[in-house]
Amino acid sequence: MNNSQKFTFQLGERFLENYADPPEDPLGELTHFEMAIRRFCFEYDHKVLLEIGDERIQVFLDPDICMILDDNLPEQIRKLSQGKPIEIDFAESCTLTIKLVPTDDRISCTLSKFGTSGWEKHFEFDRTQVLDVLRRFLQEVMQLAVDKGFITLEEKEEFIRPAFASSTDAAVLSK
Repeated sequence: MNNSQKFTFQLGERFLENYADPPEDPLGELTHFEMAIRRFCFEYDHKVLLEIGDERIQVFLDPDICMILDDNLPEQIRKLSQGKPIEIDFAESCTLTIKLVPTDDRISCTLSKFGTSGWEKHFEFDRTQVLDVLRRFLQEVMQLAVDKGFITLEEKEEFIRPAFASSTDAAVLSK
């Protein structure tokens, strides 16, 4: 297992090429917030650089980050902070899965790439570092959605609250 210290999710430059149609909800099944986030990711698409160990992977706000927001990223971060394993899937741009398994003050990370040239790599990171990176990235993306007028500050705060609400980080680490 590689004890590399690189674990980052970084919002990059605007990506101005839209290959997909704008988000729609013809059946009216999505909430105002869900549609606002989809429109934001589509209209203000950015490249997102993931650095995990020695791997540098590029994904996009639309559709990749939009999909993990739909999968309730704040709740996933809360689960991780409580000592539960999570998986983050990037099924569209790069068929990649990040599996994070907390153990004491460390997080074991398995990076799996699927497709014609599949591979799997294992890394270990400081637990606090991983949680900080995920929370900071979530905060940054959602603040940009507020700044661009897609959601309100109150909607942002309500959505991200689970990621920051866990008081169990210290309790789990002391076990």
